[in-house]
Amino acid sequence: MSDLEKDDSTQQQGVSSIQRRDASAALFEEEEDEVQDWKYLTHGAKTTSSIPKRGEKEFEPDGTMVQATYLEESQCAMFSALAHTRGHFLRNKLVGVWSVYSNKCIIYHIRGKFFTDMGVAKGTQIVLNEIECLYLAERGSLIVYLGNEEYEKWVKKSGVEKVVVVQEEEEEEEEVEVEEEFKIEEKLISLDLEYLYCLLKVDIPKYQVYSYLKRLGYLILEHRDGESDKTIKDKNQIDGDVSFWLLPRQWGLLSYPNLHTKHFQTKSYFKYTPIFKAIAITHSQITPWRPLPPAQDLQITYDVWKPTPSFSKKNPPQPDFQLVVIDSSKSTKYLSFQQIHCLQSKKTKKTKGEKDEKNEKKKNQPPRKKPPVESKREIRAKRNAQKQLTLDKSIQLRNEYLRKRDNLWKHGYDNIIIAIENQGIINFIDLSKGNFSCLEKNVQFELDSIYPGRDHSIVYNEY
Repeated sequence: MSDLEKDDSTQQQGVSSIQRRDASAALFEEEEDEVQDWKYLTHGAKTTSSIPKRGEKEFEPDGTMVQATYLEESQCAMFSALAHTRGHFLRNKLVGVWSVYSNKCIIYHIRGKFFTDMGVAKGTQIVLNEIECLYLAERGSLIVYLGNEEYEKWVKKSGVEKVVVVQEEEEEEEEVEVEEEFKIEEKLISLDLEYLYCLLKVDIPKYQVYSYLKRLGYLILEHRDGESDKTIKDKNQIDGDVSFWLLPRQWGLLSYPNLHTKHFQTKSYFKYTPIFKAIAITHSQITPWRPLPPAQDLQITYDVWKPTPSFSKKNPPQPDFQLVVIDSSKSTKYLSFQQIHCLQSKKTKKTKGEKDEKNEKKKNQPPRKKPPVESKREIRAKRNAQKQLTLDKSIQLRNEYLRKRDNLWKHGYDNIIIAIENQGIINFIDLSKGNFSCLEKNVQFELDSIYPGRDHSIVYNEY
């Protein structure tokens, strides 16, 4: 081989290597700079399980036939993919009947794992409300049929346990059973999603918040306040007639109360801290009077739990979160202090035993598997930890102490979540009372491990 041919081959190898590098760099472009390419659907099934990459971004039409042909092919592939008929297995077919008279959806043959936190069991059936029925129908897991007069008469006559969902495997049946049973798919009409929205008349903000949290994997139940009917006595109201004890004071005798010992005592204060301590009020020692709220006040909408395998809707544990759904499209005014205080007073309190059981379950849980790629939050936490290691030990302790104490002040107790919905856009706000006193035993133990014997309340700022 001559030297000229060798130079040409080396140049071709260099060009091919540059092209490979450019192609590999294009593959690792960020998703924000790419558009969806539907042509990969026409290539058939691939053996690899990796997610296909999208095509390069088209900035402006350049008027060439290459670009027009490329866009037309992608559009045809998109239409063919969307026109594909969706199906499901017959053994997983879930059918329900919507009763107009009771405004409930009845499911006779239960299939799937949807009902751990949905529906009310009545015998062998499940009864769904409007939001639960619409959610399952929208996600494609439930086929809803509209009950007619024949169905309602049959239910009153023979009960609800003799219903047949027609399938291909059940074509051969005896004539006696067919006369006694009601075939849903032959005698009733299935409802599409548009008709369901018109028929059910659900509260759209409540449904959107419910469906959003359900798709994230949370367990949700409607909040039921059993203590709302109880009357609360006004503790500020004095029982009985006390005018007899006020007569000596009106006559000028015993102008100071006998049992009050602070009138004739003097004390000098040289710092603000003793004054604040003398007038300090601890929230745990107060039982304030809480009058019954009017009926139009806000109520807690949902009780929310994190995904738990042993969850039971018959005997649920204390909720991890309690939230209120607010439609801001009707009114742009923010919640008043009275409304926030009323919502926090309705929050379910967690007992000490339930907290200990929850902490033990967390300790006994196996460690989670770490993903192969670290997230940005984990990378940022590692960098901050490395920066802290370079500081002096006293400064590290001080930073840790301030971080824990500020977290307690910020996320105190009686926290409640406000879900604000406006034309499909949902924002979550966490409102809580700041734990400025830090008098709980577990809090004091945690902070005393860093600075023992120090007053951790917010008024103590003297070092």
